[in-house]
Amino acid sequence: MTEAAHKLNVSEDVLTWNAHGKTVTVHCFANAARAGTYIADAIAEALRHAVDVRGQAVWIGCGGTTPKPVYQHLIHAEMDWSKVTLAQVDERFVPIDDAASNTRMMREALAPVLADRDHSGQKKGMTFLTLIQDIDDQAACAEKAEKTLRDLNHGEAPRFDFALMGMGPDSHYASIFPHNPVNAEVYTTERLVLPVQPHTDGTEPQLPRITLSVPAINNSRRILFYITGQAKLDALRASTEDTDPYTSPIGAFIAQCPTDVEFVWAG
Repeated sequence: MTEAAHKLNVSEDVLTWNAHGKTVTVHCFANAARAGTYIADAIAEALRHAVDVRGQAVWIGCGGTTPKPVYQHLIHAEMDWSKVTLAQVDERFVPIDDAASNTRMMREALAPVLADRDHSGQKKGMTFLTLIQDIDDQAACAEKAEKTLRDLNHGEAPRFDFALMGMGPDSHYASIFPHNPVNAEVYTTERLVLPVQPHTDGTEPQLPRITLSVPAINNSRRILFYITGQAKLDALRASTEDTDPYTSPIGAFIAQCPTDVEFVWAG
């Protein structure tokens, strides 16, 4: 266990502390392989339960380098993938074959279980919905992505069975960054998808992005953040002391989220 973990309340591999009346719980693992297995199993269990109870499962996943091994482990889960739909938490506004595209990474990692058509025309595999619906116009892209998500639930906001989230060392999550103008509306909007403008001072985001709004993310039955490395653990601990969305996005998210938020950390 890390020095930072020892300074807090540690029970076996679980790290906890209080933040503005809420308990922050972090499941700690010695390495990314163990953490990835734990998370993939949690996702698979939630999706199977949703399919059993409701006949289908809808979940959202984050991009970046950290979750890729989780997706690669998940493809081995026993499941009727044809009843599962995956959408994105956020995406860079770049072509989907671009090296910076989360869509590209997710499609490559999940390729063995993604939807295809068999010889009879029946869909086989999981449906994957990218947020990049129009690469020529960022605002139109967000609007089209919102319609795609609402079409999952007859025009209403979909209820996600699982949300796999990430967090940066600057305490950003999704594409909700410190000091970004989108923070003025992303917590209270009725929209599900918003365009995010890049910063001009060299800080992230340096590319335009598309993100789910906070109300859209809140509409998840289970929310789990996966973080790695000492810097992110320290950033999480510090940011939970601050609930201002302009300076501490993750602190603001935890404070307002109507459900318990889980964290998994790998050293």
